[in-house]
Amino acid sequence: MAVSSLERRLMGWAAGLMLLSLFVNLGVQPVYLEEPRRALIAMEMQENGNYIVPRQLGDFYYKKPPVFNWLIIGSAALFGEYNRWALRLPTVLSLILTLLLLYQVGRRHLSADFGRLWALSYVFCGAIYFYFSMLGEIDVFYSLITLGSMLVFFHHEQKERWSLMFAVSYGLAAVGLLTKGLPSIPFLGLTVLAWLIYQKRWRLLFSWQHLLGIMVFVGIAGGYLALYNQYNSLDNYLADLFSESVGRTAVQNSLGRTMEHLFTFPLDTLKDTLPMSLLLLLFSTHRGIWRQIRAQPLLAFSVVVFLANFVVYWLAPGAKQRYIYMLYPLLLSVGVYAWQERGALARWRERTFQVIVGILLVVLSLGAIALNVVPAFDFLPGRVWITGLGALVFAGLAFLHFRKPALALNWLLFGLVAGRFLFAFAILPQRAHDSAGQFNTDLAHEIQAIAGEAPLYMYQDGRISYTVIYELNRLRGKTVHFNKDLEPGSFMMVPEGEFPAYEPLLEIPFHDGDFVLIQVK
Repeated sequence: MAVSSLERRLMGWAAGLMLLSLFVNLGVQPVYLEEPRRALIAMEMQENGNYIVPRQLGDFYYKKPPVFNWLIIGSAALFGEYNRWALRLPTVLSLILTLLLLYQVGRRHLSADFGRLWALSYVFCGAIYFYFSMLGEIDVFYSLITLGSMLVFFHHEQKERWSLMFAVSYGLAAVGLLTKGLPSIPFLGLTVLAWLIYQKRWRLLFSWQHLLGIMVFVGIAGGYLALYNQYNSLDNYLADLFSESVGRTAVQNSLGRTMEHLFTFPLDTLKDTLPMSLLLLLFSTHRGIWRQIRAQPLLAFSVVVFLANFVVYWLAPGAKQRYIYMLYPLLLSVGVYAWQERGALARWRERTFQVIVGILLVVLSLGAIALNVVPAFDFLPGRVWITGLGALVFAGLAFLHFRKPALALNWLLFGLVAGRFLFAFAILPQRAHDSAGQFNTDLAHEIQAIAGEAPLYMYQDGRISYTVIYELNRLRGKTVHFNKDLEPGSFMMVPEGEFPAYEPLLEIPFHDGDFVLIQVK
């Protein structure tokens, strides 16, 4: 179906508001999950002046190579400190670059209208827009690099530029290897192998251009490893990178967990891509879809590469959805195209979509009002105004949807944007008011108030929340390290009850076992 000028304008406005929403209150939520770990490693790199060898609390860190830490260091230099904005800005910029990548590839190989909606479909996946876009973790950046490698390979293959096809895609895969480790190798290998076999161009695997790509990959990855070997043995480093990958496979997991994963992983993929996966479920589930896919090389590439890579994680019980974010656009491309070609389909499909969007907008309006009776938000200044405005916007969109249901997708995108703004002004402040991350932030301030300028260590290889360590590093202006000895005159964070001769100065709760702060005399 042809896209009207009104639809294009509405989509453009929704995209502009979406970009703005990615930055609103980005630094309000306390750091948590893997965010503080990435910051700790970046801090130690800069403090040591060694940007090649990752360290954590003074010990070698083997599980992830350093590229994302370099981005955090650069972002911190921009802000002048390792604040929350510095940790999260690389994620937001990576998401924006992914949006531009998808638009450009979609525009060149199908149409500008397809490119616009394809790009937005990825950003508006619920798990990304309302969760990972706000975190300073590796996955969104790694997905950009890996997806970039895949789409560059496709683009140059279509143009028959074999040297660029191999050299650039393999170079990006090497950057991915230095970002997250060994998963980049199967992503690259399966993509190249599956697509060249599908295209009946497998002989290119034995060409000098392929050798060039291998040389680029080995040059980048091998160059880094050679530098690393100047400071530390590669044995433990490579062994840990390998175990990180093998630990997720069925070989290392029980039969019961494997069977559960086989059932739930595809469902989780559809859930995390909601509401955009509705396009896939409603408009691509018909017999003619495969003919449409085969007729469009970009769609064929997306399906072939998605299936070739998805099955690896489907069969790996340790795999999480964030490991395959780069595959989400490939999956959604079929739904986006099917939506744009929906004119030939039975009307019940579009009517069902319109009903779902209408219900969602009404539920969101009622949900915004309901925040006024949730005790957790009693602290929120201007709660009535924030929730009232949110409810009004959702209700207004529901009214517009009732008047012009043919624009259901546009109203849905505006509803998601409104939901993100409400999330930024209500949910994120609540997490800064009362959450595990905020508790650990306050705990770090209490520790620093007691320790002052005296030396402070973590005893042996103990583990507490990395949010505590991150905040201590910021407060102290230097990094906390492990110490295997009780150093006189220092403060130590030790397991509770391990040194009964020392009076606990402060309890440090942690789910794997509580610690206490002591002063060594």
